Amino acid sequence: MIIKLVTACITLFLILSCADDDSNFPLITPCEGTNTIEDLDWLKSLIEEKESDESDLSKYFYIEIAEFNSETVFIDNNCCPVCNTVIPVYNCEGEFLDFLNSEITMGLKNRRVIFKKDDFACSLE
Repeated sequence: MIIKLVTACITLFLILSCADDDSNFPLITPCEGTNTIEDLDWLKSLIEEKESDESDLSKYFYIEIAEFNSETVFIDNNCCPVCNTVIPVYNCEGEFLDFLNSEITMGLKNRRVIFKKDDFACSLE
């Protein structure tokens, strides 16, 4: 009986400790409940463009989702060590809102990566 209880506790502990990294982030209901990547044509096109990019620098580019002023936003970001870039921020319709700046950065909530290539070269911690 005790062995079964210990086994059950260990199993439960292992299941809970193996949760995905995303479990630490509140879920954002993007763009009125759409399936973000599948339903937003402009975002799907942007991701397809990044996936097909075979340049040496493509491994530094990624897309984030976040909340800003109670609105879902998308950040076309990069961690490129040799690029001199500005980072555009878009709304759900794919309209350019602004470039990432200190005001926007300070107001972002629940920020997380929704796309990066398999050979992504950066650590985002």
